[in-house]
Amino acid sequence: MDENKALEELKHLTKIISYHDKLYYMDDNPSISDSEYDKLRQRNLKLEKEYPHLILENSPSKQVGSKLASKFSKIQHLVPMLSLGNAFTKLEVQEFIDKTKRFLNLKEQDRLDFLAEPKIDGLSATVFYENGKLKFGATRGDGKNGENITDNVKTINAIPTLLKGNFPENIEIRGEIFMSNSEFDKLNNYRIDQSLPLFSNPRNAAAGSVRQLNSEITLSRKLDFYAYGWGQMSSSIGNTLLDIRDNIKSYGFKLNTPSKLCSTVEDMIEFYDSLYEERPTLGYDIDGIVYKLNDISLYDRLGNTDHSPRYAISHKFPAEKGVTVLKNVTFQVGRTGAITPVAELTPVTIGGVRISRASLHNKDEISRLGILVGDTVIVQRAGDVIPQILNYVDSLRPQNTREIIFPEYCPTCNSKLYKDDDEAIIRCKNLNNCESQLKGQLIHFVSRNAFNIDGFGEKQIAELYNLGIINKPTDIFLITNHSSKKIRELIMSLPGWGDLSLSNLIKSINVSKRQPLDRVLYGLGIRHLGQGTAKLIVKNFSSVDNFLDKIHNLNDEHIKIKFIEELKNINGIGEKAIYSLIEYFEKNKEEFFQLINIIEIEDLELLQNNSFYFGKRIVFTGKFNTLSRNEIKNKAEKVGALISSQVSSKTDYLVMGIDPGSKLKKAKEYSIKILDEKEFLQNFK
Repeated sequence: MDENKALEELKHLTKIISYHDKLYYMDDNPSISDSEYDKLRQRNLKLEKEYPHLILENSPSKQVGSKLASKFSKIQHLVPMLSLGNAFTKLEVQEFIDKTKRFLNLKEQDRLDFLAEPKIDGLSATVFYENGKLKFGATRGDGKNGENITDNVKTINAIPTLLKGNFPENIEIRGEIFMSNSEFDKLNNYRIDQSLPLFSNPRNAAAGSVRQLNSEITLSRKLDFYAYGWGQMSSSIGNTLLDIRDNIKSYGFKLNTPSKLCSTVEDMIEFYDSLYEERPTLGYDIDGIVYKLNDISLYDRLGNTDHSPRYAISHKFPAEKGVTVLKNVTFQVGRTGAITPVAELTPVTIGGVRISRASLHNKDEISRLGILVGDTVIVQRAGDVIPQILNYVDSLRPQNTREIIFPEYCPTCNSKLYKDDDEAIIRCKNLNNCESQLKGQLIHFVSRNAFNIDGFGEKQIAELYNLGIINKPTDIFLITNHSSKKIRELIMSLPGWGDLSLSNLIKSINVSKRQPLDRVLYGLGIRHLGQGTAKLIVKNFSSVDNFLDKIHNLNDEHIKIKFIEELKNINGIGEKAIYSLIEYFEKNKEEFFQLINIIEIEDLELLQNNSFYFGKRIVFTGKFNTLSRNEIKNKAEKVGALISSQVSSKTDYLVMGIDPGSKLKKAKEYSIKILDEKEFLQNFK
């Protein structure tokens, strides 16, 4: 695969994974199985490993959880609730072990013990106790903030309201809320009798049950809870995972069992295979095995990625497949004009989920598969994202199949479609007049990582757009004006809208008016400008006013050139993102400053600047004795250092290990301050 195709597929995977995350976390109604979703994430990680320079700033590998539902208040997780990285083969489990040892600077023969335990397919939740009394319960949410489900967790018998034994003054227990298969069958049979929609699987039933505003409904669903970990604690409850689990059990919790302490990959796979065989007899759904380091003291050293902890991994069970018929192919228009073909399928149940659509990615993927409309196709569910068509069954191809023809004109606005030379994607370039793109831009603007406006989803955006109430981001804030009586009356005329829902929406919009600059930039939906890129740009400006002045004066060619050079000097910002940003503000400067006049941009959030390395540009070279390369970089980043891969005139320090290579010579040429490992670490004291 060439780089253009790889980039296009990464963009597509990011889009469909985000789509399925919403279905899974927000709507409790996935359209694909867990294994299908995992396949999509696995493909994304594989491409990112092969093409690390193409990793998108909004990559699924950097995201955790989902946007929070507006009907619940929020609870901040003082210790983030992260997702787990995934492995799918024995080789990948071994790679995880090897990578962990390298990070810790251990030798290959050094022993690490991992606790293997079943991965319950439910809803991650946390419960906090003060002096042994249940104070609150929350979902994982986006990893930083969860939904307050305190009243509902109190209805779950497996979650004690009072702890037993000898416990810390404050302790947070984390685990999985789930529904047994027998209770799931009872619930769906009842819903059949009542002519109600059925839940697709026990996980969705559990998630929907715990998100009820009426806790009596939650009580009637008979949910269960297995504890697997902890969050904040006022004092330690053990030095090993085994000790901590024993203590958690003594407080009155049930644990996810069986479990096994493993010291080799063979031990881990043996446990994995045995649980896979026992899976149908457990009485509840599991979708894999989790391996966690037993030695708790290593957790802080290993730290986390944007998405997951480095001390644990999930070994997922194999993907599931189904056979169905490709009835038709429709074409969707994304917010940047990208045209995505979607297979319309005869509905098929795979892994408990009814599948009727699958992404075909792009024109090249259709050619690679060689499929035709009318074909019998093999569909795989690889996680909770749009399913994937693997191939077609040649022996079952009927005579009346027809070719899949890509449109020449946009399905939404009928504009001519184009294929850029540097992209595999076919695109509509009618950015300002294509309804699908305009709606997509608005949906992006209110999304979790942008302005995060609760109560505004795709459905609400579409309704208000179709009424002519919102056409651009600034229109959203007109809803909050008391003088906009006509607008409010129009909204109230829509099905499902009432005083409370409109009032909650107005509150959410008002809350969203205060934002950090990086979220504002990301929310604008500038092509090639992801969340991480926006943060990198903002991090390199001394103040909000300094950045806004640059934008305001872009018509001055001298200032524009200087601004571009500043952006080019930021490590990690590509030229596509830079020129896309410049082009956006040249065309939309007036609209942007209208937005700025409505909202309040927070002062730039700086890390604690009392660190010796705060704001310093550091390059590492060679091998280190005390810490691994990853660990030493992680240590510097935590105190606000800017890590670069190449030495330049702007580098502040070169940190030199054994066998430093050519970077040392270049640092000397620039007269860069050179530190050995010992000198570098002394400055942290």
